[in-house]
Amino acid sequence: MSGERSGASSPRLTPGTFAALLEPEQWSRLHELGHSVRFPARAVLMAARERGNLVMILLGGHVKATLVGEGGRETLLSLRDPGDVLGELSAIDGQPWVATVTAIDDVTALVVPAPVFRRHLETTPRVAVALLAVVTRRFREATVMRSQFGGSDTIARLAARLVELAERYGTRTDDGILITLALSQEELGAWAGASRAGLANALRTLRELGWIATERRRIVVRDLPSLRDRAA
Repeated sequence: MSGERSGASSPRLTPGTFAALLEPEQWSRLHELGHSVRFPARAVLMAARERGNLVMILLGGHVKATLVGEGGRETLLSLRDPGDVLGELSAIDGQPWVATVTAIDDVTALVVPAPVFRRHLETTPRVAVALLAVVTRRFREATVMRSQFGGSDTIARLAARLVELAERYGTRTDDGILITLALSQEELGAWAGASRAGLANALRTLRELGWIATERRRIVVRDLPSLRDRAA
């Protein structure tokens, strides 16, 4: 992990994230336990199988969590937003980080030593319950994603990812819903479990149906209900 320290900030937290579930006083107390660090786009915040002994809470920007499997193929497990917590499982069980976390754009994160974070959980049950709620939600999301990978074709998996991107990062325009998070096609394919050729074919099919329009690192969703139906 490498980054530039920055001063305290008042971040805009994404609803439903760990920090957003805390009361202002709880968040302020947690913020005092660490320091803010800035990371440029594409910087690695955490590396799989390393013992970093720290927890991060995103204050700004977005990250992706990935795993590299046999043959070097990367799987994108999840995207995280301001307010999300990273490295919490390793802080609790002392095991290495499971996934590699990489900045998608410029990121600011609150960095807290893992022992300090764990002691804080032991003394503040409401914060611990908020973390439990987040971990439970992530488990449910991972279960749904595994079921999609097991029983869906490439177009259905891609449609599901595009629906999520539109709902989380979409801005309405005259042309449709513009996805503002700048994922590359390689990253989108890794998230949908698609090869380069499979992703290209699926995108072409969705364009021909008129459900999306694409340019370089730019996707506009034109028919969200149809994408939802295809994902299901």
